[in-house]
Amino acid sequence: LIEAIPEEALAAHADPEDLDGDGISGRLAMVGDAAGRFGWKATTATIREQTAVAFSHDMGLSTSVRPSLWGDCTTSQAECREAFHGEDNGGPEIAEALLDLVVFYSANLAVPARRDMDAPEVLAGKELFYDVGCTGCHVPKFATAPDAEPEQRNQLIWPYSDFLLHDLGPELADANPSGDRQGGEWRTQPLWGIGLTEIINGHTYLLHDGRARSLEEAILWHGGEAEASRGAFAALSAADREALITFLESL
Repeated sequence: LIEAIPEEALAAHADPEDLDGDGISGRLAMVGDAAGRFGWKATTATIREQTAVAFSHDMGLSTSVRPSLWGDCTTSQAECREAFHGEDNGGPEIAEALLDLVVFYSANLAVPARRDMDAPEVLAGKELFYDVGCTGCHVPKFATAPDAEPEQRNQLIWPYSDFLLHDLGPELADANPSGDRQGGEWRTQPLWGIGLTEIINGHTYLLHDGRARSLEEAILWHGGEAEASRGAFAALSAADREALITFLESL
């Protein structure tokens, strides 16, 4: 569904020069001539590429998309590059048919169902989510393209992300810029399903390095373009902060 969002719909939310003066200056993360949508810094534009990167960097397995047999081992890591590889008769370690199946599976995973979405505290928290400005980056909804794959076309989806790059300040920056992505720039994380993090993962370690141990901590780490919203959240009463978190847990 993310891949099925028209690129022009993403571009409509970009404001790299902050022309509207709201302090939020998201920009499209380009991968060649396409908009990046996946990964912490939106470094891949398609599920196929993201899958191939995972096979390569996480498992050291080659595909037709990422044919190197040594994953992300650098030229300085000679032993890694010379180690045993599973290449068979000159073909990649992951056959094309297997890559196709994994991509198809990933592309057709269902969105987690909302829970308690009409509960009074959830609705109150949703209003506060809007009031403190979270939707400046966590854009609630998009319509998928009419010419997308039949399973994904013409759907109203609620990912709560603009899929743009935003500078979240020096405290969240890492030392690994990627291409033109700076250390403090991150793709807005989609929030759908975030309330199931502990059930699925067995923990609530959030943000790119797991430093936040709760949704509240994750919000309070936001800086840069999100500093105003972070400050507005921090200024809420304890009851209102709890209501906003309850809304997020319903996603």
